[in-house]
Amino acid sequence: MSRLRAIPACLLFLPTLLADPRSEAADRILAAYRADPGPGCAVGIIQNGDFVYKTAFGLADLDTRAAITTATRLNVASMSKQFTAAALYVLVEQGKVRPGDSVRRFVPELPAYADAITILDLLHHTSGLRDVHPLLEVSGRLNEPLDAAANLRILAAQSALNFEPGTDYEYSNSDYQLLGLIVERVSGTSLAAFAREHLFQPLGMRDSDFQNGAAGPADPASGYTANGKRFRKAPPPPLGTGDGGLYTTVEDLLLWDRKFYDATPAGRRFVEFMERRSRIRSGEAIDYASGLTVSRYRGLKTVGHNGSLPGYQSDLTRYPAQRLTVVCLCNRGDLDAARVGRQVAAVYLGAKLRPLPRGSAAVDYPSSAFPKVDGIWESRQGFLMRAWSAVDSLSIQTDADPIKLYPLNRRQLFADDAGSRLVLTLLAPDRVELQWDEGRPEIYHRLDGESPRPSDLPAYAGDYRSADAGARWRLVVEKGKLLITTAAGWRIPIEPAGPDRFMVGPWSLHFIRQNGQASRIELHRARLWQLVFERE
Repeated sequence: MSRLRAIPACLLFLPTLLADPRSEAADRILAAYRADPGPGCAVGIIQNGDFVYKTAFGLADLDTRAAITTATRLNVASMSKQFTAAALYVLVEQGKVRPGDSVRRFVPELPAYADAITILDLLHHTSGLRDVHPLLEVSGRLNEPLDAAANLRILAAQSALNFEPGTDYEYSNSDYQLLGLIVERVSGTSLAAFAREHLFQPLGMRDSDFQNGAAGPADPASGYTANGKRFRKAPPPPLGTGDGGLYTTVEDLLLWDRKFYDATPAGRRFVEFMERRSRIRSGEAIDYASGLTVSRYRGLKTVGHNGSLPGYQSDLTRYPAQRLTVVCLCNRGDLDAARVGRQVAAVYLGAKLRPLPRGSAAVDYPSSAFPKVDGIWESRQGFLMRAWSAVDSLSIQTDADPIKLYPLNRRQLFADDAGSRLVLTLLAPDRVELQWDEGRPEIYHRLDGESPRPSDLPAYAGDYRSADAGARWRLVVEKGKLLITTAAGWRIPIEPAGPDRFMVGPWSLHFIRQNGQASRIELHRARLWQLVFERE
């Protein structure tokens, strides 16, 4: 009794005094994403090497009704790439691989043009290699359960690159599929076994594993797609590893995060390797490092990566100067984990985040230069952008849903999405710049000339074949529309969008004429530039 009386009275209220009001704010944000009943997410906020907040909600499996916890294994899709890069780093440290080595030293099956592609190009997405996934999409085989060997066969059959190695940047899953294969060929074991021995076990990450062949770790959360308020089990994740394939937990990612604050010489070498940004031959710096994007968000440096599959969404973003990391892992494909992470991060970063400038109410939209942006624009990669004006705003459409932008000042328009900002800058009457946050800007040039009219469409009809994609299309005109048809039953209408140009979803199609008749199609898509279909 005497010992109890000796305790200072104020300490009896310690839990209340130390309660973090930011946790309540984070709970309020996440309440908007809780589906009851349905799949959900696990979220963790790490600061100075420990959790300051963690929570989980939703079901890991709708059949068993098992709940998600912060120890639930989830597929993190492309967030896996940093672990593939780290596995490759182990081989670099062992002297078995050099960043400047040609990829064909380890993968001789690739065409001769791959002689110029280095390991560093694969790490930084400056290889120019086409992404296997859009190639499968174009051929109607996107849902095929392809493994690493099948992916390699597709890459080995390509007659061209997106660009000359080292001269540009384009994110491509093929780069990390090859890095995973190189780890396996050099080490003589699977990527799963190598990462377990050299990464996960030393760090104590007991619930993390790459899938090995067709099998993932035991008892992972199932992935789900959404149709309104209904959820359906998603197709199994791709069988390949390297570009994805990691199952991990919020609890394990705490241990991974600590590795990036290791102050020993070995730790500093690792962080330098992982976070060193690339430069292309022009000298331009690229945000991508080794499985990580090094960028800025509202004035603060960020290091991280997200992941996206039909049934899974993930994001890990580190704010190194603030020693704060946000992890969000979800088993529902309709939820943007990076967006959720930014919203929760704002609670903990507070005034450290630079305020977003407000739009200018002084700009009279109708009398400004912005209505003159209306029309069709084309990037140097061949991507198309439509732009059209309303009373007070400009809407644009590239490869997704339309985005409405409002005047920021007399040269720029903006749109905000959960703290991220898209800015369109009018550089000249025939040139605009499009930029998300402080990322790499894209330049678009105005396309002059009229879009095809219904009477022009028969000139584009006919049979076309892409040897690289293994696809045959028959283009037909029906009811004033040009349609892509295939033996598999496709009937996809494509919309005129400029002289000899058409758009459909993420695809931009440019018909090349010879003697007045369309002789081939150049298809442009993110991660797949200028795929050629020849008229048969």
